[in-house]
Amino acid sequence: MKKHIFWICFLFISCAFAEANKLNLVSDEAFSKDPPKIIEIIIDETPFDLWDSIRKELTLTIPKDYLEADIYRNRFKNNQHAVNRISKSGQRYLFHTVKRAKELGVPIEIALLPFVESEFDPYAQSIYGATGIWQFMPATGKEWGLKSNWWYEGKRDVIASTEAAFSFLIYLNNRFDGDWLLAMAAYNAGTTRVNRAIRKNERAGKPTDFWSLDLPKETTAYVPKLLALCELIKNPEDYFVTLPSIANRPYFVKVKTPGQVDLMQAADLAGMTPEAIYELNPGFSQWATDPSGPHYLLLPTGVADRFTLQLSSLEDIELVQWDRYKIRRGDNLSKIAAKYSIEVPILKEINQMDSDVIYAGQEIMVPRGPAWEKTFTPKARSYNVAKGDSFWGISKQFGVTIQDIILWNDLELTKPLQIGQEIKILSKYERVRGKTPNKKTRTLLYPVKSGDTLYRIANRFAVSIKEIQNWNELKSPEKIYPGQVLKIILNAGVEV
Repeated sequence: MKKHIFWICFLFISCAFAEANKLNLVSDEAFSKDPPKIIEIIIDETPFDLWDSIRKELTLTIPKDYLEADIYRNRFKNNQHAVNRISKSGQRYLFHTVKRAKELGVPIEIALLPFVESEFDPYAQSIYGATGIWQFMPATGKEWGLKSNWWYEGKRDVIASTEAAFSFLIYLNNRFDGDWLLAMAAYNAGTTRVNRAIRKNERAGKPTDFWSLDLPKETTAYVPKLLALCELIKNPEDYFVTLPSIANRPYFVKVKTPGQVDLMQAADLAGMTPEAIYELNPGFSQWATDPSGPHYLLLPTGVADRFTLQLSSLEDIELVQWDRYKIRRGDNLSKIAAKYSIEVPILKEINQMDSDVIYAGQEIMVPRGPAWEKTFTPKARSYNVAKGDSFWGISKQFGVTIQDIILWNDLELTKPLQIGQEIKILSKYERVRGKTPNKKTRTLLYPVKSGDTLYRIANRFAVSIKEIQNWNELKSPEKIYPGQVLKIILNAGVEV
């Protein structure tokens, strides 16, 4: 009986196993007839190098028969130093202008205009008063919403001036029926001048494109200079140079602030030097941001989170605040300024006062923040000059600069200090409030005129011919031409 049961179980298990194999064979056969579909996903990789991103978007070209363009091309050929300088000048702000051009749907070439205008130097100023990376004239800047006051210069603000420049150029493009070359020419020379040249050609039965117009020499050079740069970007190998890489990511982050911010305090919160804060925020001219805005700071991407976290941990009382002060009989602005350890121009600017006249009972606003540390006594100490003292020795002793000492005490470096002379030394906050970190030099843009030589230009600005050659990558002192814009680097205090 047990033997029969064993064979019955054996047969049952064998059949089950065979059926399983059959199922497996069918399954394998089915798969062999209909192999699984492979889904391919193409990932559009963002170029690592910003130049690669720009290169793909370039569309505007110089006509082949426009031989004058060789003047601008030759500046770059076999000139690696000049090309290195271009990459260096674009490191901070080029990504932002390129990003905005793409967002607004304008040709990528427009984002490169600051190379021609100022080499992306927000402190650059022309002899005619144009300022910033986009070289806005005061009247044009005001027309396009760029604020300018004691606290703030919108023409130097990279964010604000870029928005204004794109708005202006889009307006000009519409005005000239979608012709971007004419729009750029009008940006440089003005719409009136371009329209006059167009009408002149129309009367003579000539073409009215940019290349056919009789425009000022600086404007005639303006567009081909930009497009020659575009050719370099597109094919650097044709110029026997390489373009140093610029990372295709933001250099800075725009961080909102709760109101007016003391820039020395902002530097501390971000772990930066005051000079670095001002370099990224050149629109702010004083010790703090403009109380009426804009209420933002530009910070390097690596420190923005730290700044935001530190700022959020502060109490309101630790930020710049306002006190309402009621004027008493016998008060004057100088006395009030001394009491609050601020400057008279600040009081007048804050309260929109045109004169020093005040009267008892009048109320004015004064700023109060960490720079005053809950007291209104001046943060200054006096030091009496001793035998053997020098500007250098005193500056090292108190951790300040020689320029600070000269500025605070109205001294001249050429006049020696006198034993017993009283020197005023201000605190770190007062140093920023008294004078923002100075750029030791400033960039002036000079358009070459007919009859100009490097010798005459050098004499005019008290610089050497060799310096002008180095600043502008000029291989020969004889090769300058009317309309060419030369960069002249002057000491910050030099007037022209």
